[in-house]
Order: sequence, then structure tokens, then C-alpha cells
Amino acid sequence: MKYVIRMIQISILLGGAEFMAMLIFGNLTESVRPVVSGAVFVSLMISGVLGIIDRKLTDRRNRMSGVY
Repeated sequence: MKYVIRMIQISILLGGAEFMAMLIFGNLTESVRPVVSGAVFVSLMISGVLGIIDRKLTDRRNRMSGVY
């Protein structure tokens, strides 16, 4: 489960990096910039939530196995 979460997290961050590169280096119109900024923000939020879920699952697994 840990590796599945990590792979999803990496793919989301790579997508966010791609949108960030488009925002910085791309020739985007002013109407598209807020959408791209929102996509970068959402990808960072999803990655953070997945990180929290991963830590909680790890803590729960460690508690069940008796390792602290």
C-alpha cells in the first residue's frame, strides 16, 4: 500500500511540475493562468493529503506490530 501511495504521489507531483513549467515558461493567455495555478495548488494539496494518509497507515501498522 505504501508503494501505491508513493507512486500516485509522484505522478501527481510530476503533473503539478508540468503545469508549473507551463505557467512559468509557457505562453499562456491571462484567462488560462488561474486555471493552471489552481491545478498546481490542487496537485500539491492532494500530494500532502496522500503523505498524511501514508504516515497514518505506517503508524497504525507499527502500533499493531508493537514497534513504536
